[in-house]
Amino acid sequence: MGFYTFMSLPPYTVLPSKIGEYFKKIQEVGVPTSKVDIAWLRQLGYNSGNDNYLLNILKFLRFTDQTGIPTDVWKQYKIPTQSNSIMGEAIKTSYKELFALYPDAFRKDREALYAFFSSTGKAKRTIDSMVTTFQNLCKLATFEAVPVTKVPIVIEEGKTEPVIPKVATKVVAQKGFNEIHINIQLHLPETNDAKVYDSLFKSLRKHLLSDDEE
Repeated sequence: MGFYTFMSLPPYTVLPSKIGEYFKKIQEVGVPTSKVDIAWLRQLGYNSGNDNYLLNILKFLRFTDQTGIPTDVWKQYKIPTQSNSIMGEAIKTSYKELFALYPDAFRKDREALYAFFSSTGKAKRTIDSMVTTFQNLCKLATFEAVPVTKVPIVIEEGKTEPVIPKVATKVVAQKGFNEIHINIQLHLPETNDAKVYDSLFKSLRKHLLSDDEE
């Protein structure tokens, strides 16, 4: 059977293009209070037998337990600011054999993934579906930490306003990243004059909140 046991065979769907839609729906609706099953899918309007493949995907990713009850993974995924990273963790955990072989499995081409999933001994058509399912799940995930940018702010001698390095007000979104954190370090001068601090924070507000670009 290769790397996988019967109980841990990678799931697949014959409708991989709908994976994004499925998980978007999970974020939109409430967390089910009972078993996630075919009846639940029908309530969402997924009436095709092909939609039923989603149930195995949810179990494999540990969004539900083996009985179909939603887990904490499901609940955490519903938080928009962390959904991509939660999906990334779920994928790396569930496809642990693949990531043990290829730590950057989410970047691997179809040929490499096909070779790996062939170890399941399944038919070519099924292996193709496993690969496509994995690739479409990865489109919803973040696998690398978002870099933290530190912007030092200092006050030059003889001046009351801080010297603030220019920070771009437009950020180009990167695939899989939800947010960018910027830590600002402010070094305050030693003084008993409150006007110095008032001027400092007024300038800080001006530079950081202004939409003007030079």
